Order: sequence, then structure tokens, then C-alpha cells
Amino acid sequence: MTENIRHHGKVVNFLSRRGYGFLQSDDGKEVFVHYSDIRGKQFRTLVNGEEVEFGIISGPKGLQATDVHRLNPPPEEELVEPIDSERKW
Repeated sequence: MTENIRHHGKVVNFLSRRGYGFLQSDDGKEVFVHYSDIRGKQFRTLVNGEEVEFGIISGPKGLQATDVHRLNPPPEEELVEPIDSERKW
């Protein structure tokens, strides 16, 4: 696969605190995504179900998304994962 071909898809599962997750392209391929491949200048994260456009390369562990563009990012307040309220310090 070449990075020059652009794919559309949705975020299947993204763990903001870990900085990685998975996308599913419109043709059904599941693709790993790392936060460093998300376009943006500040905190880079994705929201489950969000539509994205991306390139795909074949990495050492399988397909990996590159140059990920968020097509309709949610408002800023929805980007931060809630703190686990049951955790006791």
C-alpha cells in the first residue's frame, strides 16, 4: 500500500491516555493509528465514531494510518476523556 492513496473511515477505538487506537476504512480494513500521525498542533486525539481521512502504510505489525485528518472534529470539551471518578487517591 502506498501513502499517497487517501482512505476514508471512522475511528473504531482510540485510547487518548495511551495515544493509540484503530480506524476502520470504508472498505472494511482495520488500521492501527498512533497520536503522532494525527494532524494538529496541540493535544492530538480522536473520538470513537469520528470520520477521518488518512493514508495507509504497511508497518512492522500490520497496516498503520498516516497523515490522519479529522473531517468533523467535535467541540473541544468533548475531546478529553473523563477522569475515573471511582478512583481513590
